[in-house]
Amino acid sequence: MASMNGSKIVMVGGGSYNWCPRLLNDLIQTPELEKSEIILLDPNLKAAKEVKSAVEKIASTFQRKFKFIATSDENMAFKGADFVVITISTGGLEMMQHDLTIPEKYGIYHTVGDSVGPGGWSRTLRNVPVFVDMVRKIEKLSPGAVVLNYTNPMAALTGAIAAVSSLRSVGLCHGVFDSLRMLESIFGVDEKDIAMNFCGINHFFWVIDFKIKGQDGYAMLQRKLAGKSLDKVAQSDTDLAGFSHSNHLLCDELLREYGYLTYVADRHTCEFFNAYLTDKRLIKRFKLVRTSVENRYAWLTRAQQATRDFATGKNKPGIKSRETAVDIMKSFVTNQPFVDVVNLPNIGQIDNLPRGAVVETLGMVNSSGFSPITAGALPERLLPLVEPHCRVQQMTLEAALKGDKELALQSLMLDPLCAHLPPSDIRKMGIELIKATKAWLPQF
Repeated sequence: MASMNGSKIVMVGGGSYNWCPRLLNDLIQTPELEKSEIILLDPNLKAAKEVKSAVEKIASTFQRKFKFIATSDENMAFKGADFVVITISTGGLEMMQHDLTIPEKYGIYHTVGDSVGPGGWSRTLRNVPVFVDMVRKIEKLSPGAVVLNYTNPMAALTGAIAAVSSLRSVGLCHGVFDSLRMLESIFGVDEKDIAMNFCGINHFFWVIDFKIKGQDGYAMLQRKLAGKSLDKVAQSDTDLAGFSHSNHLLCDELLREYGYLTYVADRHTCEFFNAYLTDKRLIKRFKLVRTSVENRYAWLTRAQQATRDFATGKNKPGIKSRETAVDIMKSFVTNQPFVDVVNLPNIGQIDNLPRGAVVETLGMVNSSGFSPITAGALPERLLPLVEPHCRVQQMTLEAALKGDKELALQSLMLDPLCAHLPPSDIRKMGIELIKATKAWLPQF
């Protein structure tokens, strides 16, 4: 994998003020990866250089040796790479504006709009061509590279990597860690005290079973709740990306009605159901936080300033985050296996979901790659909630890979978030989204 002189690690989206400082802060604090060459690859060279200044300062604070290079040259970046971390948003916030505003005209009020529904569908279509070109180039220049994807829609884009290459690749997300943190706060325990079996898809996994120090977690949770709302028992929180989970009202409703915990972030979970985002009264009742593009621009400005403050030393580096990327690199370099959350094509780890769809379970990481761990079957009452999203994901990915506009529109018609609309209106909305984002849709 890597020599004694460290690894070559490429950050695709190296100018990301959100992801890069956090992931590289983790990396700098990992002695096993010292002396690595970090390539900050981004067409926005100014942003990549600002991130470079910040992480150079963090490295000097910890007195660790790394080489950081900011570049927009893909060939130079990918040649001889050991690891490639992808944190991009094709078309940026300008295109995301369309993902949110066009569905609103059809009564769909996205809270995030990056995973499922018309927003996630549109984002898939414009990211897939970029992923395909990039992954083919990585495989040609570095066939032994390991690819770690953080870009949403996680399922479809991780699926795209697997569809066009034989690279060792995985999709990563901190959703399960957010739910673990909630259980830690409720029971006053550490993560090591919690054993959890979960399965589903990214941003919509279900906790099938969990134990607290070996005891039945669901029985303990019911005693803890004692008729109270989960919202009253769990602490308000912000996720690892800095977005607030100020309440858990939807998570509580789903626990009561289905008997299982799902992702604690209501703003993501609600997008997998039609009811919650097509009725403004329900948005208000469940206090669903909608993140507008204006909010995102404001957040980006703050992240940019925070990055600059790292560079000047005004901001001090924090402790390592719970993100898995650096642990994975460390595992490959040291050949020390470990188990963590992975998004991988379904080869039977979730027995009753479609094969090939990218699903979220535990997985074994070692120097040979990523091996999903069998979670079993989704309970029958949960299967009809999750399976349609797998079908839409697979169909949308196929349409994006083939450049088949009609198949893409058919996949949008199957999306549960569009269920209140007649097919003719769904088609109209899809065509509007395609026209608005056509600059990023060469396949059509």
